[in-house]
Amino acid sequence: MLIQPAISLLREQLLSDFPSGSALAFTEGRLYLTGDDARELRILDTRYRTAGSVTLFSHPQYRIPKPEKADLESAVVMKHKQAVYLAAFGSASLDTRRQIVLVPLPLRTSDHPVIYSRYADDFLEHLGQHLHDVNIEGATMFKTRLIFANRGHEDNPHNTLIYARPDCWNAMEQDIPFIQSLKLPDNSRGFCGVSDLCYISARDILLLTFTTEATTSTYDDGIIGDSYLGIVREFSKKSRQETLTVDEMINLPAVSPVFAGQKIEGICLEKVRSEGLLLHLVADNDAGDSRLFTINAVL
Repeated sequence: MLIQPAISLLREQLLSDFPSGSALAFTEGRLYLTGDDARELRILDTRYRTAGSVTLFSHPQYRIPKPEKADLESAVVMKHKQAVYLAAFGSASLDTRRQIVLVPLPLRTSDHPVIYSRYADDFLEHLGQHLHDVNIEGATMFKTRLIFANRGHEDNPHNTLIYARPDCWNAMEQDIPFIQSLKLPDNSRGFCGVSDLCYISARDILLLTFTTEATTSTYDDGIIGDSYLGIVREFSKKSRQETLTVDEMINLPAVSPVFAGQKIEGICLEKVRSEGLLLHLVADNDAGDSRLFTINAVL
């Protein structure tokens, strides 16, 4: 029997001291938050209280200016060489945004971790040969692969998923990424650009966030419209299809008016419960702060 999706808002909180929230990852009771022009990685507990931070970039300004920022738009927890890292990926929409930042986990309040920077130039050069615009906005782990979400815009209205090895900066010639087109159902209004991914292995569900934004490039911001939660069921069976069709799109402002005008940029799973999926979302409204949401999703 097909479950009728139901979303309920459990918590909402403004972070006025952290700019431009763009990605969330969760592990071991902690949320890891990046911002596309933020200087630090913020560590939070599940009630959104600050539990620590890590300086990623040394810059005199609170918000790194747009031409200079690394534009970290996606983050995952991943294993690499027998260690666990928080990996944050730049959008790669400009040369200054090709950086990948690796932060070793777990972090304790007394830690001063060594931050590793990587550049996946060969991987990105290959993508540039197959995509009109490279603009990586989301990421998730799927079994042994890393999936990136590449966002389109009004002049290039094509969203794609990119399947790659997790350490894509070490990609060899034979490691050709698989590129999959995304098709959205008809109930989304206007062009919706994908903004993040979250694969839930216990349910074999891929969740995607989408936003409408009036922009015709990968660089300029535009008027923020609605945000959506997309659902792909039985994802494992569909992961090698040339085109992936999103089964359902849930308009988040229709769930609660607090989502109106909020550009949802990141999503992560905290827990699979009998009453639903406990999820966290982060929004960037382009005004210099971030807003966090806890939702329960019966899918």
